Amino acid sequence: MNEKFYHLSEERQHQIINGALKVFSESSYDKTSTLAIAQEAGISKGLLFHYFKNKKELYLFLYEYCITHLLQEMEESKNQEEHDFFEIILQSQNLKCKMMKKYRYLYAFILRVYLEQDEELISEIATFSKPFVEENFRNFFERIEVTKFREGVDIPLLFQSLQWCADGFMREALNQNKSIDTIAAEFEKVLQLYRQNFYKEEV
Repeated sequence: MNEKFYHLSEERQHQIINGALKVFSESSYDKTSTLAIAQEAGISKGLLFHYFKNKKELYLFLYEYCITHLLQEMEESKNQEEHDFFEIILQSQNLKCKMMKKYRYLYAFILRVYLEQDEELISEIATFSKPFVEENFRNFFERIEVTKFREGVDIPLLFQSLQWCADGFMREALNQNKSIDTIAAEFEKVLQLYRQNFYKEEV
């Protein structure tokens, strides 16, 4: 699949991927123009369809590409010796920031995917992503040291709230054109605040 695309130079692949991520992240799937994608990628529409037979194939390719590369980076950089809840989240966020330096609109695209209303796309995306999401969620909660938390803390809810917070920081980086490093530093300060409020006081 997509053999013609992978015959391109890595620089050319990045150019097309970044262009497609940017345009797809700006509107829903059905309202996204393949002509706009081609123009953003710096190629003709005909050449775009030479690499991908239609818009749907390109969209699903991008999603699988993003998730696969994120998981690969996570696996390669994962520190199995780390069990601190906030440190693991910080490492994950730093990894996302690293990926955004390479693919500026990667995170915005993934967030847009979650808002997609096209039922056929939703079904195919869920089939691909569900096993990875469940495995990562399970591995995360198996690793963390829960004894550090204050009594009564709803850890899954805290985890979800921090995911929403991270999403907000990433959106701000794009909307306000802030540097990725600035956003990463600000998010780390937020994690420190959460740590102080949800961990037991150190003796």
